Amino acid sequence: MHAARALAYLARQDAGPPPQDPEDRESWREEVRAGYDAYRAGRAVAVGADRLDALVRAVNAGRYDIGDCGSAAEALENVEHGCMSRWPVTPYGTVWVDSEA
Repeated sequence: MHAARALAYLARQDAGPPPQDPEDRESWREEVRAGYDAYRAGRAVAVGADRLDALVRAVNAGRYDIGDCGSAAEALENVEHGCMSRWPVTPYGTVWVDSEA
């Protein structure tokens, strides 16, 4: 698992394949960079081996509070039930993405 690589992978997936025309590649690179920066700025809550691990890492980093939940598994159920997140799986880990950010 590697968080920075996972975010870079997602940003590149979001931008699509590199353009064939060399003149368009710089704008594509800027799009990839902007996506990566957005993930790092908070759109990506955490990266883990799976959804539960990502949630635990977010809690440990102070990015999510499970306060009233009895367990991390219950907190994960609440997050998933809220439907405001997506969980793309990359070769570098599962990323918890805040769809509202």
